[in-house]
Amino acid sequence: MTMSVTDSGAEMGRSSLIGKDGRVRADPEAIARIRQQLRAEPALGALTDLAVLEAEWGASGLHFVGTWNATGADVIVKIGVSPSQRWWTEAISREDPALAPILFASGGRLGDIDLGWMVSERLPGGLHAGWHGQEFTMLMAAAARFHRFARRHPSGPHSVTTAGDVASWIDSAITRGVPGPAAALLGSVDQDWELVSQACPPEICHGDLHMANVLSRTPAPQLSDALLIDFEPCLMPWVFEAAYCQVLNSDPARVGWRELILLLDEQRGALGLPTISNIADLRRVETIVLGWYALRMWSIIGPDTDPAWRSPQIWRAAIDDYVSQAVQS
Repeated sequence: MTMSVTDSGAEMGRSSLIGKDGRVRADPEAIARIRQQLRAEPALGALTDLAVLEAEWGASGLHFVGTWNATGADVIVKIGVSPSQRWWTEAISREDPALAPILFASGGRLGDIDLGWMVSERLPGGLHAGWHGQEFTMLMAAAARFHRFARRHPSGPHSVTTAGDVASWIDSAITRGVPGPAAALLGSVDQDWELVSQACPPEICHGDLHMANVLSRTPAPQLSDALLIDFEPCLMPWVFEAAYCQVLNSDPARVGWRELILLLDEQRGALGLPTISNIADLRRVETIVLGWYALRMWSIIGPDTDPAWRSPQIWRAAIDDYVSQAVQS
């Protein structure tokens, strides 16, 4: 017997919509089922003109674009939003709406499927090199604003990064053939963690701070307050936010990506948040944490990066340099 997409969709619950990679499937059958649920969801009566948005490299969730007829706004619909991400996005929408795109609707269930979703203002795209390096200042300023907001919600849902996690990053990176003397960092993880966490006590951070998770209402190179998306809040030393972004953007052909930990320190200070007052301590912490995050990102990405982003040779050289510097610190 032949089963139509619509009929098979009736049997398709959340588990069958999630692929082996943990993300919402983007095949025709799954998209048809999700479209059906979007049309049936009472909270989305104002949503029209739905079209699938082609995923960018590394994107999470399944995205649609459409129109919110109540206002005429162009919107983006994200399917597969975690409870934590939805909690923080909703809290920001209520209490500090200038920190994120306008949230029009959200929910933890899509029709009869236990699947989180959000409908948000659609903006042109992430920050990029068209800001001639100032995009990093905009991003670090937005990160500091989120840190300030998160201090009001210490019990908000979040993950926690530990010294054990750092050791796992190093082990995994070594397994994937990371360049540089990574094994030399394993024996000092606990000692280095103590140094870093004393200089920079853990607090709730954005958790996934990079150029694709920050937007602007103004075109490059016009400066404005950047807007954050895709929150994955994590309790960790705040320097981790900047180290993550710096490692991901380490390309000699680009400007502005160096010394992001110092830049975030300055942005936090401007908001009255705790900083690392001793520059020697900051530099030591910077060297250690950049080495850790180089290993973390190699453990995730390995040697193959998006070719539109930078060449594998540049990526390998950057990782090698960060790890070597951390070992020498």
